[in-house]
Amino acid sequence: MAKKDETIEATATEVAPEANGTPAEDQAPQLGVADLQNAAQVIDAAVSRGAFKAAEAAQVGAVYEKLTSFIQTVAEAQKDAPASE
Repeated sequence: MAKKDETIEATATEVAPEANGTPAEDQAPQLGVADLQNAAQVIDAAVSRGAFKAAEAAQVGAVYEKLTSFIQTVAEAQKDAPASE
């Protein structure tokens, strides 16, 4: 199993260069609102498909609620902020 994880990590690093042509490993990892929205969608899909046990549902739901609340707060802040361009 460790070998499979190593292969995936190496492939992701080699295949996903940044838009400016520099390798992704030269820059600090970034996490954006779109990434958090994707994570929330993954949680929603997993729950709807029964991927979690009943005992885990409350904890997963709490994480989902935190994500969606944060996403909504950031979206409202971006909407209220004046355009900087």
